[in-house]
Amino acid sequence: MSIKNILPVKSILFILLFQFSYIIPALSCSTPVFRYALERWPAFLYTVEVIHNGNLNDEQNQSIKLLKEKSTGNISTNMRVVETTTTEKHNIPDDKLPIIRLFYPMESNNPGVLWEGELTKENVNKIIDSPARREIVRRIQKGDAVAWVLVESADAYQNDLASKVLNDELKVLSKELKLSSTATNANGEPLEIDIVKKGVHFSMLKVSRSDPAEEIFIKMLLGTEPDLPFIKAPIAFPVFGRGRVLYALVGRGIKEKLIEETCNSVIGWCSCTIKEDNPGSDLLFSADWEKAIGDSSWIQAEEIPEISGFSEFIIPEKEIVAESPVENELIREEIDTKSEESEEETIEPTIEKVTENEFPNQVEENKKIKEIELAETQNETLLKTTETDKTTFSNLTRNILLVFLFLIILIPILSFLLKRKANK
Repeated sequence: MSIKNILPVKSILFILLFQFSYIIPALSCSTPVFRYALERWPAFLYTVEVIHNGNLNDEQNQSIKLLKEKSTGNISTNMRVVETTTTEKHNIPDDKLPIIRLFYPMESNNPGVLWEGELTKENVNKIIDSPARREIVRRIQKGDAVAWVLVESADAYQNDLASKVLNDELKVLSKELKLSSTATNANGEPLEIDIVKKGVHFSMLKVSRSDPAEEIFIKMLLGTEPDLPFIKAPIAFPVFGRGRVLYALVGRGIKEKLIEETCNSVIGWCSCTIKEDNPGSDLLFSADWEKAIGDSSWIQAEEIPEISGFSEFIIPEKEIVAESPVENELIREEIDTKSEESEEETIEPTIEKVTENEFPNQVEENKKIKEIELAETQNETLLKTTETDKTTFSNLTRNILLVFLFLIILIPILSFLLKRKANK
């Protein structure tokens, strides 16, 4: 069977997980997943590492400045910029410097370099933004629940087929699907909110793998699942919230039923407000997400629970934030070294020793006390063993009686049924 015909297992697991999460309304909040993600799930930060030896021209300095400016402000990009001038550990020759390396957020557990290239203004702009990403932001700001991205293959026929199925189904769902009217609070009590019965909209945009402007964006998408870079068939990615992408539909797995189930899951009531406990990965966008929220929030105040429990009594450890994945390892090594040193520097307690020559009567008395305590301990152990044996025997007897009673009831019933069947 061709890999093009196989739907990734994660896609099916994601749909089943989301469908199951809405079976218990008492555990859900009154806000749809896509809207809760837009209002309360800030995108995780990508790491952009600039490696150079200090010899930068004006354009390269301006490129670094642009990266740093875009990482702050209202229209910001979910990234942090790290400059590295110590090039020995990277084993990069001077004639290859300066370069840029892009890493996924540390929360994504996706190590390794996502993309690497020269430090140019063109490459910086491709990291920060692209035409497809701007269009996704525009559609979410306009109110789309999900913007589907169809990454095309080299096969025009497969592209047309996947595009038609996806686009036609999204048009149908945009007309038929409504937000559920079964919203409840954390206690399972029904809520009356204005957004129920409101329609939702889904849309699709196509991205070519050969488009140089989308090179980095496509690498981001394909890197969200380990098997996607090796698949040549068209791939559909549902994007919602602040640029969060769910598991992809691949090739012939782009079916009406799976598209509908995915859309239903995203517009269903949010069953878990903790972002890390929900499936999906964050993409890198440059956007003003507050504009998409508008003046009115869909989230009621009571949906934000107060955190209480044992954590209130625990002194938090000092948070260590590394500037890059490389520095993260150095910090861990330093912590381990300090821990080993502290373990070696232990303070021996002072113990006052009493000899038999100094206090002979006291030593003799202590021996007698220890013998008495030992005898008492042995008696207690014997009693506990006896009680345990009695309890075990009692439980066994009870279980045997229950089985016997069950058989007494079951045998006449079976006998009656067999006789009735024989008479027929």
